[in-house]
Amino acid sequence: MKDFQFIGLCMAAVFAVAGCDKKEPEAEKPEAAQESKASIVTLSDKKLQHVQIQTQAVSLGSIDTTLKASGRVSENLNKTAKIASTLEGRLIKLNFDINDAVKTGDVLALVQTPELLGKPLELKAPLDGVVIERKSTVGELVDKTSEIYIISDPADLWVLAEIRERDIAAVKAGQDASFAVLAYPGEKFHGKVVRIGNQVEIESRTLEVRIETENKDGRLKPGMFADVEITTGAIRDVFVIPDSALQSDGEDQIVFVALDANHFEKRVVTLGRKQGGAVQVLEGVKAGEKIVTEGSFILKSEMLRGEMADED
Repeated sequence: MKDFQFIGLCMAAVFAVAGCDKKEPEAEKPEAAQESKASIVTLSDKKLQHVQIQTQAVSLGSIDTTLKASGRVSENLNKTAKIASTLEGRLIKLNFDINDAVKTGDVLALVQTPELLGKPLELKAPLDGVVIERKSTVGELVDKTSEIYIISDPADLWVLAEIRERDIAAVKAGQDASFAVLAYPGEKFHGKVVRIGNQVEIESRTLEVRIETENKDGRLKPGMFADVEITTGAIRDVFVIPDSALQSDGEDQIVFVALDANHFEKRVVTLGRKQGGAVQVLEGVKAGEKIVTEGSFILKSEMLRGEMADED
């Protein structure tokens, strides 16, 4: 009888140990459900009446590849002229001053010279433009080497960009370019690459690239420093979203995907290249999903509020 009791106790112990070794997947479910719930932001119909939420479907697009360089604004030397006397004599009159507009054929100055027997020599403008430099005064003795005026057309300017030696192969005539100057923060000006230099500067190891730009309003001035971006190509068929959809969550970049009218899921995204107000998404969203492009900050605030409430 004692032997049967001993065998029974041993079998009970074996079953007990076996029961302990069994995994219970249900134990993981509450944490997973809690994590999933934490990534969902819910806005009631009442809240939606007071906030502006706009969405946009994730779709394929293209992102330009650009090359950044330092540069400076310059006169367009093809539309610039230096005015000098063709004969020796005395400067007796100047008809224009700095920033005065001139037309082709306008008499800029008079020079008294013995060769013309008392008739003054007329110095005329060879092109339409503006007086950008006045280099002489009335009464001066002038000759063929004396610069009296420099005139230029300010409506068409150059931007001279310094391209690093390793980037030269990527730049070609005809490429679009944009640039910013300190005088107008946040504003972009546009132009086109028209000529590439043929000599690398020895000390800086850079090559000068000429960009033509319009300046009909006259806001750009020669001598301004410029931060230049040249469009060298494009990445096509990639997911592109507006950068207004992005929010920071610690070290992560996140977006909110609309599940329905009231529920929005937080997604951590991996980003690629940026262009203007658009950004490439490498991971985190799928084609056709609707991401919040306006009102994402409201959703982030609601998410943080919910996290604080959970901690309390």
